[in-house]
Amino acid sequence: MPESNKNHYCLDKLIEFVGNDPEAIKSMVNLFLNTTPDLLQTINTSFHDGIAENLAKAAHTLKPTLDVFGVENTYDLIRIIEQKAKRSELDLALGKHINQLNTTMELVFKELKLAYPIV
Repeated sequence: MPESNKNHYCLDKLIEFVGNDPEAIKSMVNLFLNTTPDLLQTINTSFHDGIAENLAKAAHTLKPTLDVFGVENTYDLIRIIEQKAKRSELDLALGKHINQLNTTMELVFKELKLAYPIV
């Protein structure tokens, strides 16, 4: 089956904030690529270590970034992760949500690195 050309992100909101300035967009994409993996690592580590408070904080911090970058299928997902962590529900369902987030973000990172190569 051929792979879709559709990206797993949409920069429309980002462009609304920074304008259609290619350098500003590239700068924000680079910032995203440099900071988001650390937040994901905190989410994963906190889940595995059973530290709900840190997981909730990282999810809360990541939430607006995912919204601005229009990351597909994460609008509700990151909110579910945050709410479950706030309730200390570090269960199998939360683990599945985090795995889904990781899978989506790996695709987004790959796509953004192709579209905005760091020179």
